[in-house]
Amino acid sequence: MSNKKLCLIGASSDLGLAIAKTATELTGMEVYGISRKDVKENYKKTLTILDYETSDKEIGEFIKENSISDVILLNGFTGHNNKPVEKIVKINFSIPINLIKCIETNGKNDITYTVISSLAAAKPRKKNYVYGLSKYILEQSIRNREYGKYIIFRAGFIRTKMTKNHKPAPFAKEPEEVAEKILNAILNNNRKLSIKYSSFEIMLLFYAFKLIPLSILNAIEKRVL
Repeated sequence: MSNKKLCLIGASSDLGLAIAKTATELTGMEVYGISRKDVKENYKKTLTILDYETSDKEIGEFIKENSISDVILLNGFTGHNNKPVEKIVKINFSIPINLIKCIETNGKNDITYTVISSLAAAKPRKKNYVYGLSKYILEQSIRNREYGKYIIFRAGFIRTKMTKNHKPAPFAKEPEEVAEKILNAILNNNRKLSIKYSSFEIMLLFYAFKLIPLSILNAIEKRVL
């Protein structure tokens, strides 16, 4: 049993619901949720907001008042054909970084944050360069944070509402499978910065992508898709 207090930002997402259920049933964590939709099941307490940007101070106060030890930022948006650019960058980069800063402003400097990154951050390709770059910039920003601990969780394809119109990539996972991996990473983390993967295969792909020239990756994807 764990004495951690976990807060999910994006609590109504498929992955968020899976994490809350798994954490409650298997770890004994107290799980709190922040979302634009009303969710109750498996959450000890929730905060329903209108917008992640305009409600940042309210979110920071909620984290402080409930003595949260761990925050998972589940904000994510893939877009389509690299559009709309502003929305992709805002959801994947601007909002998570702004929320972390706001939580710090409220005096919580000892939190462990888990941010969901992507295989696309290894080397943004033609079909997803805006999404990939937004995740890459998020990772680099996390590396330079002064306070708190951080887990960068590099996920492969997760079968959720967000990806339902996308062709499943190799080694695709269900939210429940990824939820267990994330929770294990949180429970076993004792470092300032940790990088974890949804599977061993995704880790191998991540480093393979970094080594393969971009022109070859684009050609492969054009042939396959």
